[in-house]
Amino acid sequence: MKEVRYDELKPGDIIRFHGANEKIVNVWDEGESEYYPGERVIRFELTPADAEAVEMLGEFYSHGIYGGVGFLTAGLVESF
Repeated sequence: MKEVRYDELKPGDIIRFHGANEKIVNVWDEGESEYYPGERVIRFELTPADAEAVEMLGEFYSHGIYGGVGFLTAGLVESF
């Protein structure tokens, strides 16, 4: 599994998120970070990539909008 930065994520990517495989639905830039000058704040919307994701994270946490500064990383399972 390859580690990618949040600012490299694309819709359709499947990432390992808190141990579960999640699909990126949408990604957007919310502007420069107040606490990390020069870094962008990236937000992404997730849905479960498989039934196991819902079992691991639950119905609520396996769907939603998450994010952080661009230098944070996630494990890339599959990219489209």
